[in-house]
Amino acid sequence: MDLRRPVGSEENRYDLHGGVPFWLVRNGIEPPHAPLDADVKADVAVVGGGITGALCAHHLSEAGIECVVLDARGAGLGSTCASTALLQYEIDTPLHELTQLVGTTHAVRSYRACWDAIDELQAIAKRVGHRGLERRPSVQYASRHRHVEDLRKEALLRSVHGMMTTFEQGSGCRAWLPFDVPAALRTEQAAEMDAWRFTHDLQRFDRERGVRIFERTPVLSVEENSVGVLLRTKGGYSVRAKQCILATGYEAHGTLPKDVVRLHSTYAFASGPGTSKQPWPERALIWETARPYLYLRTTPDERLIVGGRDVPFRAPAMRDALLDRKCEALLKDVRRLMPELDLDREFSWCGTFGSTKDGLPYIDRASKRSRIWFALGMGGNGIAFSVVAAGIIRDTMLGVRNPSSSLFRFDR
Repeated sequence: MDLRRPVGSEENRYDLHGGVPFWLVRNGIEPPHAPLDADVKADVAVVGGGITGALCAHHLSEAGIECVVLDARGAGLGSTCASTALLQYEIDTPLHELTQLVGTTHAVRSYRACWDAIDELQAIAKRVGHRGLERRPSVQYASRHRHVEDLRKEALLRSVHGMMTTFEQGSGCRAWLPFDVPAALRTEQAAEMDAWRFTHDLQRFDRERGVRIFERTPVLSVEENSVGVLLRTKGGYSVRAKQCILATGYEAHGTLPKDVVRLHSTYAFASGPGTSKQPWPERALIWETARPYLYLRTTPDERLIVGGRDVPFRAPAMRDALLDRKCEALLKDVRRLMPELDLDREFSWCGTFGSTKDGLPYIDRASKRSRIWFALGMGGNGIAFSVVAAGIIRDTMLGVRNPSSSLFRFDR
């Protein structure tokens, strides 16, 4: 495989989000990594310095595999800083629907892989000293009465396969939610985090252990040869590696072996501090069954983060032009559910993400002999998928069988 074109189009490479992402304001900008200023060699070159690339580099480094990370912008300044970071094992396609698309065994194993990824994220956060990951329950409510039976079916199917989920109907949902709904299901296997802060904590930990990270280093081409992979950068330098991982999110769209991803624009806002002193029990992650779905979470400084109102992506300018209108609609959505809540918008932003026909990611090579990996976390739980991707790629490079490696191939 020979990718003799930029990894990500020139038009979109630096424009994964618009508005003012809350996490950048909350954290400030980290001291920068230097750009690449010499030719280098490594076992693995990771293209993409966001959370997916950071997780891949961490897994490789922990396994003793030398790697170098390259990012066209500052680390984490792409989709990562725009992530609302609800950590859930639920795939955007419900389990009972996914079984019809890929078969029961495949569907259950995909859900279980994401279930396990939540625990692994918590373990990684503890290991690298990240303090921003908090366990939360996740509550999905029926947006319409006609969705109730599907929720009941979903809860039963997950529980049958060892993913304990509780279903409740009518007034019983008030124990979980601050508003009335026809029905809801709840799981304890969820968390929230600051994805931007986690990425930099991870990179700081790995850099001290030898991982080389270069920012502001666009990769113009990736060429396979008989001994490895050659990456050429915009600065005129090269990276020679045995293998390469493209962890560039939707920017890899033009380099994929086939058209497998649909792009969408999504919108979010964060309220002012103190809004969410106790908006609902246990600060659960809340989302609905409608598509596109509304979702809510809280932050450590008692803000609400609200997201949704997704539309097909066309161009960054068109996405950004809708920002104020979409976030105002999200604000009205929450006020309809909780009219007593004193809610405002302090930060509003939008981003671009990819989805697939079945809601599953692509973690694969273009062929078994290729040295170029795609690690593409897709949909609403892309961070969990990124953990899965990092494990699959590490194990394959070590010659270890990974039980999830067959689930996310291009030819599924």
